[in-house]
Amino acid sequence: MTEPSPLFIQKARRIKLLLTDVDGVMTDGTLSFFTDEKGIAREVKNFESLDGMGLLFLAYCGIQTGIVSKGASPTLEFWAKELGMNYLFYNTSVKHHALDFLQKEYGILPEETAFIGDDLIDLGLLSRVGLPLAVANSVPEAKKLALYISPRGGGHAAVRDIAEQILCARGMWDQVVQDNVSGAFQNPKNKLRIVKGL
Repeated sequence: MTEPSPLFIQKARRIKLLLTDVDGVMTDGTLSFFTDEKGIAREVKNFESLDGMGLLFLAYCGIQTGIVSKGASPTLEFWAKELGMNYLFYNTSVKHHALDFLQKEYGILPEETAFIGDDLIDLGLLSRVGLPLAVANSVPEAKKLALYISPRGGGHAAVRDIAEQILCARGMWDQVVQDNVSGAFQNPKNKLRIVKGL
């Protein structure tokens, strides 16, 4: 399934927030570590720049963005800030708890939320959001829940593809292109809310 369905288009027009997993979605899932001069293991993540621009385009068009991850890394905080994201949930073992937090703290409803996931840990959140999304390398269980599956794999511009599909469904993509041609496009500046251990 690579073409957005009418139901995808309908739901994409309603969302206020896109959440995404990290490993296997924003990256290809490879985990790399090195030991620093103090003997502390540090993680290295390789992000796709096209994904980053896709998330910036969503934020520019007024759609909030955020990360929900089981892991924790200073790199995530840096990257989320660079992309003008609104929320970073990490050390989050039960990912759908992020929805409860967002509804209670900000009034964002599950049906106004999209989520990109790829593995079993994402199923609880995928089954509760209004617009569940998956990438080409997702497990079958995640693909079964998704209203759109990107033909691209995690770490290979799948998030960018999904961002474009959402903005096209909302009639905003042509304006994003034009604003990049004219020079009107500006990186959004949002305050990042960090939530740990849900």
